[in-house]
Amino acid sequence: MRREEIDEKFKWDLSKIYPSMEEYNKDFNIVKNEIPKLEEYKGKFLDSVEIFLEFMEIYEKVSRKLSKLSMYSHLAVDVEPGNEEIQTLEANISGLSNEYSNSIVFMELEIGKNEEKAKKILEDERCKKYTNMINSILRYNPHRLSDETEEVINMAGNAMTAYNTYKSIKLEYEPVIIDGKEYFLNDETLREFLKNPDENVRKQAYEKVYKEYKKFSNIFASTLEGAMKEDVFFSKVRKFNSPLEASVFDDEVKPELFNKILKMANETYHKYFLEYLDIMREVLGKENLYSYDLRLPLVKESNSKYTLDDAFELIFKAVENLGEDYRKIIEKARDERWIDYLPHENKRLGAYSSGCYDTNPYILTSFTQDIESVFTLIHELGHSAHSYLSNNNQEYINSDYRIFVAEVASTVNENLLLNLLIHNAKTKEEKQFLLYKKIDEFQGTCYRQPFFAEYENVLHEKAANNEGLSAKTLTDIYDDLSEKYYGGKVKLHEYSKYSCFGIPHFYYNYYVYKYTIGNCVASVIAKRIYNGDKEQIEKYLNFLKSGSSKSPVELLTLAGVNPLEDNLYKEAFEGFKQDLEEFKKVI
Repeated sequence: MRREEIDEKFKWDLSKIYPSMEEYNKDFNIVKNEIPKLEEYKGKFLDSVEIFLEFMEIYEKVSRKLSKLSMYSHLAVDVEPGNEEIQTLEANISGLSNEYSNSIVFMELEIGKNEEKAKKILEDERCKKYTNMINSILRYNPHRLSDETEEVINMAGNAMTAYNTYKSIKLEYEPVIIDGKEYFLNDETLREFLKNPDENVRKQAYEKVYKEYKKFSNIFASTLEGAMKEDVFFSKVRKFNSPLEASVFDDEVKPELFNKILKMANETYHKYFLEYLDIMREVLGKENLYSYDLRLPLVKESNSKYTLDDAFELIFKAVENLGEDYRKIIEKARDERWIDYLPHENKRLGAYSSGCYDTNPYILTSFTQDIESVFTLIHELGHSAHSYLSNNNQEYINSDYRIFVAEVASTVNENLLLNLLIHNAKTKEEKQFLLYKKIDEFQGTCYRQPFFAEYENVLHEKAANNEGLSAKTLTDIYDDLSEKYYGGKVKLHEYSKYSCFGIPHFYYNYYVYKYTIGNCVASVIAKRIYNGDKEQIEKYLNFLKSGSSKSPVELLTLAGVNPLEDNLYKEAFEGFKQDLEEFKKVI
């Protein structure tokens, strides 16, 4: 299907951003003309409150218009990548963005160097809204270096490309043979082959992929070691005690939170994961589970079909307890054409919610009438509602929430829908599928990710101690941790230890633990909301309105869950245990 064949009601309406190219060009020229004015404040923008406010007025004006311009071109090119006019817009915006970034480099440096001046400015009531911005910059002072050293570090950062090297390694695999016919195999199609009920197909696909990782293990090992050494280098230069401390510093948390998550998932509540493996083995009727069995579904996927009207009816029911105002946001998304629904030629794959302070939070998806399409839609609507509420309740400078809390709103919505569908399941098979989906997603984020996090932490520690990370060392560590993780309940294939080389997150810095926090928080909040806990609902809605006005941990505490407290994890993992018990009953 081509885009021009799709009814307008199924496409997002980008004319709400710019109704004409004249309006677009007008903003482009304003930004172009205002950027040089920013540089005029270099060396003096902290001299007085009045000068600071003058600078911030221009800064916000330029930043907002540039965000709006960038959003328009980014959204347009994702649905019409072949449109040469849009490609030109994208290229021009990229150049303008670089020009803007270069013009405000002095801003953070001068705030960092002039702490007393910056804090004095915050004493003026007119500047209170900049408190979080300035304090976030000042937090880095103990780790900020001389201008010359900062310049060298920036150059070093551009030269260190472990992740880019990883992305450039393209492996080719032998085809999978089924009934004498060849089937294409890559890292994406492997996922589908591992769901095949025929054990020989699963094993064949698994071996053909990971024997290639073994063949190139020295290259992957060198790249992964390089990634670890990059993190160690920057953490030491910036006077952090460890790469872990340097990474979590950006999220305004301490290593204790990371370690708490690992303890909860890999020790305190790990027995529930092992119970999940026992259930899996029993349901599959296998004497032993093997590495290539672990993505085999325990129940049949739902073949139910949903129109868009069906989907929205379910979504409205799922979020009912969040109140009328929340429902109205979803109605606006539907009625004001925030959403681009249908797959078509050249449209970007996947789904996302994307917007800025001066646009609607648009949603790109590919709705195909299956249950996963409904979950994707409610997930992205969670992001868009979060953005809408933050943008409408915070001033621009405090509106853009951080990645650390971003997945909470979307995952809460998914859990609300899951809880509704499980409660209202009409058949045993339907309930089996929904419960399995819930426990499978929980184990994937709240057990699998902490296992990954433990592995990358071990590697960082070894790199920090100048211990070599050869292919054998890397794969042996992964093998040992896998044995511990599976508790002897999975027979590891001889190639399974090479799968560590194919996990993208290992090549960049300490990210996966955030998935666990997000899902633990979301599962607890969603359960309380579904049960009609009015205090929780009020706290959660306040959280959605708060943007980046507080630190991530403060925001989650505002939402009614404190990630620093054990009770959150107890409630989340005990909820997983309850779902396991319910699944055993219906299976």
